[in-house]
Amino acid sequence: MKKADFELTKWIPICIIAIIMMIIYKTIDNIEQITSAIGNFLYIISPLLYGILFSYFIYIPHKAIEKLLAKSKVAFISKRARGITTILIFLVLLLIVGFILGFVTPIIFTSVIDLANSVPGYIADVLDYVDNLPEDSILIEFDIAEIIRSSSNDLLNRVMNPDNIEQAARDVVSFAGDIFSVMMGLVISLYILLDRDRIAVFFNRLNVAVFKNEKRVNSSIKYLSQINKVLFTFIASKGLDSIINFISATIILLIFGVPYAMLLGLIAGVFNFIPYIGSIISAIIISIITLITCDLNTAVYVMIALLAFHQLDGNYIEPRIMKSSLKISPILVIIAVVIGGAYFGIVGMFLAVPVTVIIKQILLEYISNTEAEAREQKLDAKR
Repeated sequence: MKKADFELTKWIPICIIAIIMMIIYKTIDNIEQITSAIGNFLYIISPLLYGILFSYFIYIPHKAIEKLLAKSKVAFISKRARGITTILIFLVLLLIVGFILGFVTPIIFTSVIDLANSVPGYIADVLDYVDNLPEDSILIEFDIAEIIRSSSNDLLNRVMNPDNIEQAARDVVSFAGDIFSVMMGLVISLYILLDRDRIAVFFNRLNVAVFKNEKRVNSSIKYLSQINKVLFTFIASKGLDSIINFISATIILLIFGVPYAMLLGLIAGVFNFIPYIGSIISAIIISIITLITCDLNTAVYVMIALLAFHQLDGNYIEPRIMKSSLKISPILVIIAVVIGGAYFGIVGMFLAVPVTVIIKQILLEYISNTEAEAREQKLDAKR
């Protein structure tokens, strides 16, 4: 090898590393613009994202009804089972959306407004209770009253901040746009389910065209299957289980006469999307609000009832719905939720778990393939 060639091969990796470092630096330096651009792009394609999300959730009932209609002795129905199923599902979805918008949403909005208006009164009651505690109480030693006063003043200042009020007004105006995106997502999801075979054929052809090599094609199919399985397990199964949690928690709270039962039940349903710790977090939040709005005994009863239901759900209901576990340790869930929440807020907390599972599955698959190749090479060397 000539000296010039040697020098060239020596500097190529250094140049590549320098370029990568510059790209990383510019990315970090302009992270706000990049995240803003990504956010705008995701907002533009939100109907499609909603459509993919809803198609995962609707797939189970859609497939079951289609299978049932395909067995019909009436030729017209059996030949058009998928189309008829799609129409039936669409009509049911319209009824559900109408019920949510006409009944559930107004109740939740009213509860949010009432709770927000009642917060100063509840804070005053708590402060009055703390001020009348015995002098040897541990709460007085920790100066709980001052902590509550400073925290409540900070909260009220943030709420009454003109910038926050203006942002809230903008959020209310954009709510109509979000409803439109959701409705479009429902329509798109039905088209996805209707044409799912042709969509699968297209992506298979695209996969072959991109990777060409048969081994890479099979590997990519394997990875995509793993990702699809995780998303289906998390969205469809966890979504159905969250609806059960919402209904059950609402009923429990109504039995104990807790105000804002449907709003608090919604909290239980939403936090159920976070495995292991979500149900505990929701039970604590609901119990604290119950303690403030009712009394200590009711809060204790509600906490016991919710934890008992979560045990039933975790050991009996959820395993039968999900059938296959996400296979992720509680410690990894906590780390994923903390990191996701720190960088992307509430949305990051909910998306952290499926993203972590997908990354874990891909890494395990990669390690398994690498080990298999290493074993094959050893066998070839022995031969």
